[in-house]
Amino acid sequence: MSTTTVSEPVAHPVERLRQSFLGVADATFSFQGQLQRRLREIDRKALNAQVLVKRHGKELAGYGVVAQSFREGAQQLQDAATNVQKAIHPLMLGFMQTLRDTSHIDKLAALPDAVRRQAPALAAAMQRHRVELEHRAEQSQHAGARLRQALARFESVVSELEYVVVNGRIEAALKGDARAQLAQVSADMDNAVAQVRDLLRQYVEHIEKVLP
Repeated sequence: MSTTTVSEPVAHPVERLRQSFLGVADATFSFQGQLQRRLREIDRKALNAQVLVKRHGKELAGYGVVAQSFREGAQQLQDAATNVQKAIHPLMLGFMQTLRDTSHIDKLAALPDAVRRQAPALAAAMQRHRVELEHRAEQSQHAGARLRQALARFESVVSELEYVVVNGRIEAALKGDARAQLAQVSADMDNAVAQVRDLLRQYVEHIEKVLP
């Protein structure tokens, strides 16, 4: 008994480009929104750590260095996030322009031969769009490289802050009466940084699928 296999329809190149563009746009919008919430949370927890240190005075002098590192790390994360946002814009623009040129080429190629023969300028227009498409591909490669660098820097900052958090948890464990409070602050910061790390990894995985 023979079985008939129904193959999935092959997406048109323009449709694939459109889906890639929309996928990157949606992922970027979600990433930026969630990231800003996480960064505000980290900054708030870092401030809480500093307030706690000031409240207990000399008893928590050693943890004051950790609390300050939390604030500095939060700012570094914000700077790294800004650089990622700046790097994604040229790539998104390249997607839009590539989609436009590819659509124009497909529309011109779909015209009947008789129409193209009667309008020689159409061939020149197709060639112009092809040249622009090649130029756009080169620009997209550069934009992709810059975005990868920005994302790598972001990952590096997250790793540095994770190291600070570990030191904070060790320092908190060595304190006396305020140990429980410091342990909670450190645990909260650990959780917040881990959420940023996971969010960044998910975004990188998505972007790598479409980067040139």
